[in-house]
Amino acid sequence: MYIYIEIEELVANALIELVEKKGRREVLFKELDEYGARVVDILSSDGETKAVLVVSRESQIAMLEDYTDMFEPFEKEGAKGIRLKDGILTMQLWMRFCTSLSMKVIDAFRSASPKEALGV
Repeated sequence: MYIYIEIEELVANALIELVEKKGRREVLFKELDEYGARVVDILSSDGETKAVLVVSRESQIAMLEDYTDMFEPFEKEGAKGIRLKDGILTMQLWMRFCTSLSMKVIDAFRSASPKEALGV
């Protein structure tokens, strides 16, 4: 079985964790890379599932264009990332990007190892 994780799902889950645990409304792309890699490892660990991150420069640009109401790019000390716009709540992220995910994927996003990659 294949599981494809889109950048929108990755960003939403990372920001939900960061906002709820640290009050942080931004995530660096390097943090997303590590967070996503750990989620893929968890999902693929059963030997039957192949998890794939659908993350590229093009998908990053498309996401920022498609969801201008929620996200904006930012740069901090030369590192690029995505910021949650003011007024956007974690429940809005959950409703828009997470309700269609399987429990297996949600559990992987919420596991200790991926959250460690975000520092939460």
